[in-house]
Amino acid sequence: MNLLETCVNEKCRVLSIALDEALKDHLCAMGICPNATLCVKRYGLFKSSVQVQIGERIVALGKDQARHIEIRVA
Repeated sequence: MNLLETCVNEKCRVLSIALDEALKDHLCAMGICPNATLCVKRYGLFKSSVQVQIGERIVALGKDQARHIEIRVA
């Protein structure tokens, strides 16, 4: 299951990120890395983007990034 398949306000745990190393490092700097727990807060129109909460921070991701983040519902 990827991040775009999650319901709003559902907590999930990141299993893996299937992106190149530079993007993985960028996401990890924002707190999105394997074993991180996050919560989907909002989707953009037609799921073009997704806002996730990691701790107290809210981060927006594009659908191209979000579809490569494999998660498991917590």
